[in-house]
Amino acid sequence: MQETNAISILFLTFLMLVGLFFFLRASAKDRTEEAQLEFSLQPEQLRSNLRGYLENRAYRLVDESDALVFEGVVEPSRFLAFFLSLLAFIGLTCLSLVLATLLPKVGNIFLVFPLFSPIAGLYYWRRAGRSEQVTARIAGTVNGSQLMLIAHRDEILALKSFLKIKDD
Repeated sequence: MQETNAISILFLTFLMLVGLFFFLRASAKDRTEEAQLEFSLQPEQLRSNLRGYLENRAYRLVDESDALVFEGVVEPSRFLAFFLSLLAFIGLTCLSLVLATLLPKVGNIFLVFPLFSPIAGLYYWRRAGRSEQVTARIAGTVNGSQLMLIAHRDEILALKSFLKIKDD
């Protein structure tokens, strides 16, 4: 009966580690989205406001032939790198304790697993720091202008917040 409990604990620990692995992978995933926004401003005024806003957020204009294309570097979060390393440390500690309990003849060799936890923060740090692009197409409409935006999800939310646009 006790062996059944140990196998169940090992299985649950394994499931936790699978979830942790996918959480780590998702932390550095590209989240580019499209948004279509309507404004009562004239296209030239919207263009000027958008350009000023993005340049204040450390983006620079790299192309304005067909659409406005801005580029900027996104810095990884120190807090998130630390947090992911902490989660990996906890997960690997749980795995090492379960394995050390299940396989006492092997010894405490499993207790070195938590030493690999900084790899999670390093993985995030290397993958999250990248160049981001914001592409904006502005078209005139009867009531003002329409903005078609292709950018990172967080940048779209920040722009909506800045321009005080509510999500539908």
